Amino acid sequence: MQLRGGTDWVGLLPASVVTAAVDHDLSGPLADDERAAIARAVPSRRAEFRTGRLLARLALTAIGSPVTALPVGRSGAPRWPDGVVGTITHCPGVRACAVARRDEHAGIGIDATPARPLPPGVLRRVADVADDRVARGLAVLRRTGVESPDSVLLAATEAVAKARSTAHDGWFGIDGAHVELRPDGTFTASARRGPTFEATGRWAVDRGTARAGIVLAAR
Repeated sequence: MQLRGGTDWVGLLPASVVTAAVDHDLSGPLADDERAAIARAVPSRRAEFRTGRLLARLALTAIGSPVTALPVGRSGAPRWPDGVVGTITHCPGVRACAVARRDEHAGIGIDATPARPLPPGVLRRVADVADDRVARGLAVLRRTGVESPDSVLLAATEAVAKARSTAHDGWFGIDGAHVELRPDGTFTASARRGPTFEATGRWAVDRGTARAGIVLAAR
């Protein structure tokens, strides 16, 4: 279910996940602890944060879990209400939040990033490009004309990191995670270190933005 316009997330996530997305910043009130979390942030960061929280309120209301505040958790991600998993992403032209019930999904992650070549060295920091399977996935996407496959891999990797964070209430980042892109719009993800998992996510490039979404099965 998608609540608002902006970059389309339908098809990247199961129907049990509610998304709220816009292509611009929103204005609206924040709770005291939310305002305190960004008191020293630059204006652009404050706008992103505010919009993410307002979209989260919309999505949470849609699944019957309205809240007035989403404090920052120890991982830096929002502290979601009991029984809920959620994730927020933002990049130029994209503001989005996705939420679901924890009894249906252990973790959820979405990410959006501009579909353009990454700065030198960035891809090596987020993925094992020396791995033949990773390199092969990138090569296949390039041959099929996908715009900036390395940005797709970055979005998929970040989505996996967020899903792990919501599932395990801690920031595991990409440590131990392995992501492989497929040309059919899916990617596989797994981890052998830290909390282990195996899952399949989906990716797309839409209006100059690489997007990725993944959910982890409820335990």
